[in-house]
Amino acid sequence: MRGRPAPRERCRHVMFRRRALRRRLAAAGANHIPDDTLRRLSRALDTPPASECVPADPNLKLVVTRLFRFPDLRDLNELRRLPVCREQNCCNPHHWSRLSEPEIPPPPYTPYAMDDVKTKDHGESTADARRTDHERLTAGSLATDGEEKGTWETEWCRLAYWELARRVGRQFGVRVRCVDVFGGAGAGRAGLCLDALEDATKADQVKKIRSKIGLGVTLSLESDGVWLYNRSQQPVFCSSPALDAAAARALLVWRVPPGHCLRVFDPAAPPPAASLPHVGPVDPRSVRISFAKGWGPKYSRRDVTACPCWLEVLLAPPS
Repeated sequence: MRGRPAPRERCRHVMFRRRALRRRLAAAGANHIPDDTLRRLSRALDTPPASECVPADPNLKLVVTRLFRFPDLRDLNELRRLPVCREQNCCNPHHWSRLSEPEIPPPPYTPYAMDDVKTKDHGESTADARRTDHERLTAGSLATDGEEKGTWETEWCRLAYWELARRVGRQFGVRVRCVDVFGGAGAGRAGLCLDALEDATKADQVKKIRSKIGLGVTLSLESDGVWLYNRSQQPVFCSSPALDAAAARALLVWRVPPGHCLRVFDPAAPPPAASLPHVGPVDPRSVRISFAKGWGPKYSRRDVTACPCWLEVLLAPPS
């Protein structure tokens, strides 16, 4: 049985990896990289979920992010720092998320007949948005489910986790500015750990999707609104009345790819309460997020309650 490498061997291995990293960065167009920056960057690349900030110049940030996150990245303006990052000039590629912009104008609506909706799973569709009927949308919020509290105190949102049409666990009140929602791979992080909720017998599709949630999503209340950061390796799908200002009286479902982010609500300009044809009242402060699987007329799942694992974010009313 072989033991752990001797300290001298480990040191040589680390030095070899750093030299290889320096050559790779230089070949991609990076300028001179200080030894301390190279050491910190090498450690950060080895531990993405909890990696440290690595201060560097913008050129290195662009090169590193292209190499290790987004090969087709054109400009640093396409990036937004994750709330976990504390360094404005950080070049740790795992501390950056790519902006996922809604299409304007949205794609034209086509009234699909139910016979045209195949049972095939279209969750990996490349289309960024699909309209949805929200057939079971009710006045108020699905998340309350008879549990609505009278006062919000210092909470800015509440989270409710669903599996298909079944609520799992109680509402999770959020008072801190940033909250993580994650699976088992995110152990050790603060926030809502879905694996810590009740472990009842689940449908196979629920078990499969739940196992893929991993680092999940981060929801952050920032100066310019509420942002959703997709930290997982799967896309997430989001529906929010705040995203639909350009839509003609219909709600959209937006696809947010892995590593991307999207502003899902702007407290400075909240959408007015509305009632959609054939749907009824729409809660303007309710955001729905589905893990890995989308919903709407182009999917086998017509409604969010048909998604295996999904989250409702109920935002606090204006004070």
